[in-house]
Amino acid sequence: MRTFTQVWNSTIIQKWVMAISGLGIVGFLIAHLSGNLLVFLGPEHMNSYAVELRGLLHGSALWVARIGLIVMLVLHVITGIKLTRLNKGARTVRNERVTPRASTVAGRSMAYTGLLILVYILYHLAHFTWGMAQPEAFNHVDAAGRHDVYRMIVEGFSQPLIVVIYAIAMVVTGMHLNHAIQSAFQTLGINHPKYTPLIRTIGPLLGLLIVVGFLSVPLAVITGLVK
Repeated sequence: MRTFTQVWNSTIIQKWVMAISGLGIVGFLIAHLSGNLLVFLGPEHMNSYAVELRGLLHGSALWVARIGLIVMLVLHVITGIKLTRLNKGARTVRNERVTPRASTVAGRSMAYTGLLILVYILYHLAHFTWGMAQPEAFNHVDAAGRHDVYRMIVEGFSQPLIVVIYAIAMVVTGMHLNHAIQSAFQTLGINHPKYTPLIRTIGPLLGLLIVVGFLSVPLAVITGLVK
């Protein structure tokens, strides 16, 4: 009987874990983006949404989502590092030659873009979740006594340098998603002549929509569309 370590060290299992965790992260990004876009409806919608999100299931839903995201990120990073090492060493694992299949720039740079995205996530958390990057913009309260998330976003993206940082991060994220979404579906076995062309279209398109959606918020603030 195979031990857990033997199963975990299987290249196929690691690819599956990486694919499933990656698609889970994409799902989180879509949900997160849908909330962020409420900023275009004004402070009342944005701040009400933030309160409802924190109070969902008496506050437990947000923590479950956070813990789930952390688990997916950790699994994604660990398997990504292990598979990158295997690919670089081109070693044989259970009679299977592990070689990099991607021929695009996005595919060859997955490890590097992934690392940059991880750094960006930490900065983003320090900016809007922990209130460390701009504490003066984090502690605002609106007229109803709620955390003024709308004002935090507006003040947070009022500095051109911060917008540039987010713009670069979104370009890197787009490169990562462009290859990752297609690769994840192929890893899970959805690699059929009937579906592959559709996946090759949906992957980059979905990645582009996510990037444009997130980038639209800081650009709207810096251009005065949202103020």
